[in-house]
Amino acid sequence: MTAGALASVLWQRSGECPDWVEIETPIGKRLRIHIIPGKYGTCSVIKDGGDDPDVTDGCEIITTVELIKDGKKQVLFAAGNGVGTIMEPGLKLPVGEPAINPVPRQMTEEHLKPYLNGDSVKITVSVPGGEEIAKKTFNPRLGIAGGISILGTTGIVRPMSEDAVKDSLALELSQIYAKGYRYVVFVTGNQGHKMLERRFGQLKPVIMVGNYIGFLIERAVDLGFSGILIGGQYGKLMKLAAGIMNTHSHIADGKMEILCTHAALNGVSTEVIRELYGCKTVKQADDILRKHDLEGLWEDIVEKAEEKTVQCGRFQIETGVIFFGTDGEMKAASSGVEKILEEVAVSEA
Repeated sequence: MTAGALASVLWQRSGECPDWVEIETPIGKRLRIHIIPGKYGTCSVIKDGGDDPDVTDGCEIITTVELIKDGKKQVLFAAGNGVGTIMEPGLKLPVGEPAINPVPRQMTEEHLKPYLNGDSVKITVSVPGGEEIAKKTFNPRLGIAGGISILGTTGIVRPMSEDAVKDSLALELSQIYAKGYRYVVFVTGNQGHKMLERRFGQLKPVIMVGNYIGFLIERAVDLGFSGILIGGQYGKLMKLAAGIMNTHSHIADGKMEILCTHAALNGVSTEVIRELYGCKTVKQADDILRKHDLEGLWEDIVEKAEEKTVQCGRFQIETGVIFFGTDGEMKAASSGVEKILEEVAVSEA
């Protein structure tokens, strides 16, 4: 966007569209960017996803700059076709603004300033096909309608997909808080959400946190939430009992170690513990527990999961944890669940 806007202004000042412009990013790196001219005052660039391609890689970003001789030195941004508009509170910009983040706005303003001569400018950004692309992003969940967002904190694409997801989830949580909610439901995915609602009816508000449970517990504390209900399949959520707050398998596993520890603490025989330790899946282990009438161990583990999530929240937030089996059967619920359910259950009345 910044490159297209600068090229447009240079074109209008000099009468000739540049083939390329040089942009300085917020981290001090200079980029030489090719410009595609359109109608007078309109320039395009192609997004390069670099090492971190996403659904917007290869998009054409079209920028039209209107110079306004009013002496106000204002820089105004508008959403053209395919660029979203903020429809709900809780983001970094107010409702009604185009979904162009503060850093790219600031970059653009700084690069245009030397050429404005006291004029104001209106910068309209468009992305062909952006409305369809946005359906594959977090935008619908964040209350951004009509297209994609113009993001960026460094001015260049870096291989940080995980950070991008976490940032989007944190924004979603902020929006929930801005709407007045003080209790929230964390689910690891669609299956966990369906299992919870089959058991307890509609719950609200719900956020799909994926593997980033600890990260979002910390954000919830920072925002001022009062309580969190965490629900999903036991194969992922049992990791919380060991203080594993990022549940992705590349971070840590430990499922059988957790199960065997609790079995040992409850006096289960070494023979059965060895049998559990040799299991490849939690479902296999659960079948062994069922065979030996030891399913009560899930209650021990879910209580430990609640204890660890409260610790993760610096003892400033209530939590409740619910384990479901792969078949959707509820295996265990921690002691904090009942109170939080009263806050998040949607009345049918």
